[in-house]
Amino acid sequence: MKKIPLSVCILMSVLGAGCMFYSLKPYTPLEFDKIYVAPIKNDSFAPQTCVTLTKQVRTKLANISGLELASSPENAATLKITIIEFGRLMATTQEDDTSQTKSFNIRMAILCTLSNNVTGRVYFEDYRISDFIECHSNDNFQALQSQAMPKLASRLADKVCDIICHL
Repeated sequence: MKKIPLSVCILMSVLGAGCMFYSLKPYTPLEFDKIYVAPIKNDSFAPQTCVTLTKQVRTKLANISGLELASSPENAATLKITIIEFGRLMATTQEDDTSQTKSFNIRMAILCTLSNNVTGRVYFEDYRISDFIECHSNDNFQALQSQAMPKLASRLADKVCDIICHL
């Protein structure tokens, strides 16, 4: 029978103790169990983005364990989102003609407010979240932008949910 070195025993006990406090749940329980997502307001030039962003935010919130989507703000927390910035910026140009775009970035910024209608507590107000997505194409930028918008909305929705989960 082989003897196990003392250093291996100590290492295994330290690792075992560390795993004892590990939790799969990455956030503390929320103070509310229902959330109402108010209709998103668009104060930018983002074309038809409200519906896409609303769908993404609601879908992501519905996947949070212990949180239910409410159809009205009564007896629930309310999330208000306003799209404040939208832009398409040239990132790179064609090699043979620098006036022609080869790729561009779509950028969007939103302001979020989360309040609890039961307790009256405001968790955050006009919290700015922004992100961008890079698009590559030689032509048909409009179609490419339409395809990229759901991805950008999904990334913003992830950031919103991350902030809510880590209150």
